Amino acid sequence: MKTKMLLTLSLALLGGSIAHAAPLTVAVYDFKGDAEAASYGNNVTTLVTANLTAETNLVMVERSELNKALSEQAFGMSGMVSSDAAAKIGQITGAKVLVAGQVIKTSKDHLIIVANIIGTETGRLFADKVEGAADNLSDLTSDLSRKIAQTITVQATNLVTVTPESHEELLNRIVKNVTGTNRPSVSVKIYRLGKPWGDLQVETELQAILMKAGFPVVDDNSENKPEVIITGAGEFGSEPRRGDLRSCNYAMDVKIQERRSGKILALEHQEGNATETGKSAARTAAQINAADGLAGKILPLLAK
Repeated sequence: MKTKMLLTLSLALLGGSIAHAAPLTVAVYDFKGDAEAASYGNNVTTLVTANLTAETNLVMVERSELNKALSEQAFGMSGMVSSDAAAKIGQITGAKVLVAGQVIKTSKDHLIIVANIIGTETGRLFADKVEGAADNLSDLTSDLSRKIAQTITVQATNLVTVTPESHEELLNRIVKNVTGTNRPSVSVKIYRLGKPWGDLQVETELQAILMKAGFPVVDDNSENKPEVIITGAGEFGSEPRRGDLRSCNYAMDVKIQERRSGKILALEHQEGNATETGKSAARTAAQINAADGLAGKILPLLAK
C-alpha cells in the first residue's frame, strides 16, 4: 500500500502528459522464459497485466482480444518485439504502448525479468528490469509493474505521437476553463510599440475569444461604455530564416483596468512564437499565438 501511495504521489508531481490527457491503451504480450525459466513466463505475464490494470492512467487491452487479433508469429519467441510488429499490433488493437519481455534464470533460485516498453506509433523502446529470488515472484512483478507504469508516464511524449491541437480546439479549451459567471463588457486596444496604429490581428483575435466566452465587446463607435478596458503595446522580435521558413516572435505588455474606478485588475506580459512559410504568415501566427495565450490568462480573471 505504501508503494502504491508513493507511486501515485510521484506521478502527480511529475506532471507528465498522461496526467493531463486521456488514458493510454496498453497491450501486454507474453513474457518469454529461457530454457531454465520457461515455467515462469505465463505467471509473470498474468501478474504484470493484473498490476497494470490497477493503474488509472492506463487502459489495458484484454488478453483474449489480443489473442484473437494476433498470431504468435507476429512476435517471435524471444520476448523482443520489432518496431514493425509493434506498429501492426497498435493498428489492430488500438494499443498505443506494447509491453513484452523476458524471464531469465541465472541460478537455482534467482530470476531476472526484463520488460520491453514500445511505442506502437513512434517505435521508441524503453526497458525496465528487476531481479531477485524465484520464490518472491509476486513482489518482483509488483516492483516491475510499478517501474513500467512510471516509464510510460515519464516517456509518454516519446512513446505516443501527439496530435497537434487545432486552433478551434485551443479556443474551445480556453473558453471551457472560464468557470466564473461574471461577464463585464470589454474594449480592446493593442498598439504597435512606438507606432500610432493598432495591431488589428491581436485585437481581432482577443475580441473573438471574448465574444465566444460570452463577454460583450464594445469599440470606440459603440454608444455603451465598456466596464473593463484592455490596453497594451506589442512588437516583433527576431525573425531568423531557414530556407523558405521564417520564425517570428511577438511580445506585448497589457493592462486590464476597470473603467469607472480606474482599478488595475492585472498587468500581463505575453509572447507568441511561430514558424511559417513567409514573413507575413509567421508574423500573423505569432500575433495570434500571443493573443490566445493572453486570453487564457485574463478570461478567468474577468469572469470572477
